[in-house]
Amino acid sequence: MKNTKISLKNISKIVWHNIILIVIATLLFGLAGGLYAKHKKHTDYVSTRNLMTSSSYRGAAANEEVQANINLGDTYAKIAESKDVAQAARKNLPKSIRKEYNAEQISSMVKAHPIPQTTIVKVSVKADTAKASSKIVNEVTAAAAKEIPKKVPSAGKISLFAKETVADAQSNTTPSTKKFVLLGAAVGFLLGMVVAFSVTTWTKLV
Repeated sequence: MKNTKISLKNISKIVWHNIILIVIATLLFGLAGGLYAKHKKHTDYVSTRNLMTSSSYRGAAANEEVQANINLGDTYAKIAESKDVAQAARKNLPKSIRKEYNAEQISSMVKAHPIPQTTIVKVSVKADTAKASSKIVNEVTAAAAKEIPKKVPSAGKISLFAKETVADAQSNTTPSTKKFVLLGAAVGFLLGMVVAFSVTTWTKLV
């Protein structure tokens, strides 16, 4: 009976030691994940402006003209993302923004894609500030409206939607502190279990 009591007491100690180890590992890694996310936290701003192509759309060829513009949507989007458009847009940007971004950087910041079953192309610009993103997207779309007819003579008229303002820019902060805390806690929990199991195996069972 005495040996049985001692064995149960030892088992109880091992279980509690393991639980404490797992809890500590979970808390430490969760804290580390939160601190990492806070250190890497960064806010980007995205501004979006649409452009639309249109032709006469009259007579028997109207449907063909509309479909042709729809099919050329990807081409128009690539032109909007091109370095030629970025260079033309940069010339009209405020001096402070021109100093910060060259044409290649502006081109890489621009994302454009056609909206399915329409002649509209959505152009977005991600930048470090709301002012930069809104100014750049306005100038890029204005430059694209001039460049598209040069490269695609059949494009027809290019219309621009309303200009973006600083207030229109959408902010996006990454990484998520909550996500990294949970991820760190999960890693700590699993690592704590592995270490606790390994220690128990080698010190008590081997």
